[in-house]
Amino acid sequence: MAGPRSEDMPTIHQSPEMCELRDWVAAGDGSRYDHQAEGTLRLDVTHSNLLQRWHDIVFDENMTVGRVKEKLYRHGGTPGAHQELFLKRGGSDTIYLMDEDKTLRYYGTRNGMEIHIKDTDPHSISLHGGLEDVSQVEKYVMDDEAYDKLDNSVRAIKKREQARAAVKAAEAKREAAERGEDLGTVEEEPEVDLEQLAKDFPTDGRCEVQPGGRRGAIGYVGKVTGMKGVFIGIRLDEPMGMNDGCGLDGKKYFECQGAKYGCFSKLENVAVGDYPERG
Repeated sequence: MAGPRSEDMPTIHQSPEMCELRDWVAAGDGSRYDHQAEGTLRLDVTHSNLLQRWHDIVFDENMTVGRVKEKLYRHGGTPGAHQELFLKRGGSDTIYLMDEDKTLRYYGTRNGMEIHIKDTDPHSISLHGGLEDVSQVEKYVMDDEAYDKLDNSVRAIKKREQARAAVKAAEAKREAAERGEDLGTVEEEPEVDLEQLAKDFPTDGRCEVQPGGRRGAIGYVGKVTGMKGVFIGIRLDEPMGMNDGCGLDGKKYFECQGAKYGCFSKLENVAVGDYPERG
């Protein structure tokens, strides 16, 4: 069944939830400057060579353009002699702060406006990401010989932990030998009656496999190279599997419709029964 089309969905401005969120976020915009000291301005600052942006930098409206440049030097690192300042007053209204002796008040500066710094130095340290692109910073690399000499490195700690684990394992094995136990014996998997499994999981029998309640038909019962135990190979009705009937070694165990239409599952995850295809 086809879902709703994107053009039928409400836009951000038509969605009541988005309108409520916008109103909540912008609730304090009208009063954000109410408790500001008289004669001060809060401006955003951008730089021609930098991605970062400084919000609400405080200036005095009687500061001259020259003094503003001195202050901005501490933020962007561009000397005043190489700064050209532009005041963005909203929309396309941008003016060049040309006279260094004029004040911000003279240029009609108001709260929320933006000062843009144009760095005119062709050798500026901030040019081409010099102050932001960390890939340009030369990294210190320690060779393995020097690293191995450190006592507090991760490698040294792991070696000590492995040595302690080996000592504990040796002690446990010795104590087990004294008690007549053998820790080296690995319990083998119980034998599985493949003939009985073939009856319980008949080829082409319908089934449902977990997780996900995926449905399909049984295509294979038995061992799979590179996987421990006995598995059921299933031809899925939908492409919700991990293979196309092939094992990890590329061997084809059963046929299915194509990529992702096959899967191998443990016996306990497969239920055989009348499971019709989902419409």
